[in-house]
Amino acid sequence: MKSYAFVSIGLLSFGMAMAGVARAQENRGAENRGQEHRIQDLQAMPNPMEAIRLVQNVGRTMFMAADVNHDGLLSQREAIDANNTLVGGFFFAADRDGNGVVTLEEARAVQENYLNQNPWLRSVVNTLQQQQKNPQNTNQTDPIKAFEALIDTNNDKQIQASEVRELVQTTTQSIFAAADTNRDGQMSPSEINAAIAGGARAIAQFSFQQADTDNNGSLSRAEYDKAIIEPANIAFQILDLDRNGQISQQEAEQTERMVMSQVRMFRLPEPANSPTNLIESGRSPEEAAPVPTFTAPNVGRAQPRQQPGQPAAPAAPAAPGQRLQPR
Repeated sequence: MKSYAFVSIGLLSFGMAMAGVARAQENRGAENRGQEHRIQDLQAMPNPMEAIRLVQNVGRTMFMAADVNHDGLLSQREAIDANNTLVGGFFFAADRDGNGVVTLEEARAVQENYLNQNPWLRSVVNTLQQQQKNPQNTNQTDPIKAFEALIDTNNDKQIQASEVRELVQTTTQSIFAAADTNRDGQMSPSEINAAIAGGARAIAQFSFQQADTDNNGSLSRAEYDKAIIEPANIAFQILDLDRNGQISQQEAEQTERMVMSQVRMFRLPEPANSPTNLIESGRSPEEAAPVPTFTAPNVGRAQPRQQPGQPAAPAAPAAPGQRLQPR
């Protein structure tokens, strides 16, 4: 009987030991998988020069689209028209009923839709709003309300198209006047790059002035610490997803995944039927991807007259972008 008990205890001990080994192996496997994912994320992250080239290409494309007369320069009228097109797209997206007025409800609907598609940004917005409600920040102005007051000039709690157009024009004119350093009424690419550098410098100066609370032109150790600690506190609250005052490894990894997903959005793979790929591969568009067939609309073409007693001919399907007109 004692021998059976000894064997049972031995088997139980062996089983517990093997379970511990299995758990350790599982933990090591999970750690290795996490390390592999981190390595893949680092490999997928674009290097700084790629990011700079991407920004340059986007800026070059926007410049070429705004330069309507293709003279390599932007006039004030071209800049205003381009900004009206850009801002007007957001305005019309918010104006759901198409009455030329964006109400607070419509603006909030667009905001909610965008935040639902970007939950990481919602976390940032919620954290900033909580910071705004902090009693210590009573002297700080709400940037969202300040922007609403800037654009809603008649204070009717609505945004009219005329208000948007006026804001775009005045803002563009002020920026254009400062960026046009040679005062020729045109803005060259070099002047635009210089204006971006000047804007970055102005932001740095504004940050310094905000940190210099006693306005003596220098930062004390306490002012410097406060300027560093406050953004760090905001970052901590953003990372602390469950708001328990602790940042767990899961929360850190989840934040890392969200950041990497945003980085990957700027790394669009080049399609197989892009012009460069077609030239390099020597393939035709049909060989790289299916090519749809479009039918030309019957514009200006005489229609056969219907004879009395004959049934009406079926209407031809509308071409893409064409609406069927009622008979």
